[in-house]
Amino acid sequence: MRILFLFLLTLTQLKAFATETITFDMILWGDKIGILTISKTIKPDGNEYYELNSHLKAKVLWIERENTAHMETTFKNGKMISCYQKEIEDGKVKRWNRVSFDGTKYNVEGYKGKRSFTEAPVFSVALIYFQSMQGAAKILYEPEAEFCKVEKVDDNTWEFKGSDGSRNVYHYKDGKAVSMEFHVSIATVKLVRVTSP
Repeated sequence: MRILFLFLLTLTQLKAFATETITFDMILWGDKIGILTISKTIKPDGNEYYELNSHLKAKVLWIERENTAHMETTFKNGKMISCYQKEIEDGKVKRWNRVSFDGTKYNVEGYKGKRSFTEAPVFSVALIYFQSMQGAAKILYEPEAEFCKVEKVDDNTWEFKGSDGSRNVYHYKDGKAVSMEFHVSIATVKLVRVTSP
């Protein structure tokens, strides 16, 4: 009986710390050009850990382009405590940022240099794949380590613009992200969820 109890307890703990993974196809002009995967893990210490990886390859204006991105974000008690993001385009680092909380402020080190801020991010790009932006006035945009204003388009759609010139639109169904649009100067990349909501 004790062994059965310990087995059930272990299963319960494994379930509690299980990882949820979501996958999106990346579409450009009707063709699939890549894939984005993001996972959420609740750690034994209660921290929420998010990891995003994407890879795309496409021909834009007769030029072959390849882009990969990696992002890690950690939340504790509803506030972000660290994040790291790196993007490589055509074999060269396009941008990178590392943000860490030292107990009083957030220190940023990245491709634009060093700086700090004191406002605790309660919402970031990592979260929007798992919950809607309902009630969020601003969001921490990890690729630029900056806050962006969130605008509600309708009951299931929100958007924000980054200083990098991108316009990011997120569509939800029952509180889960089902598709996205990343508008940049020369094209719009669409993401369509392939993992069941």
